[in-house]
Amino acid sequence: MKYLEYLTWILGILAGLIILLGAIAFVFDVRVFGVNHVVNYFHVANSFLLMCICISIFLIWKGKKD
Repeated sequence: MKYLEYLTWILGILAGLIILLGAIAFVFDVRVFGVNHVVNYFHVANSFLLMCICISIFLIWKGKKD
């Protein structure tokens, strides 16, 4: 289960970095990695954050079950 905790942290950090890239692209009006629309960054970050939430809920459920 420790690996799932590490995975949750990694996904959360990646989501934060993607949100930061989206904010930079919005403020400075630049294309980072060839992404044309800023909203695409937040769609991807949303997926990473949803995975973090699901893994966290699973870990809490697994802890209560044991």
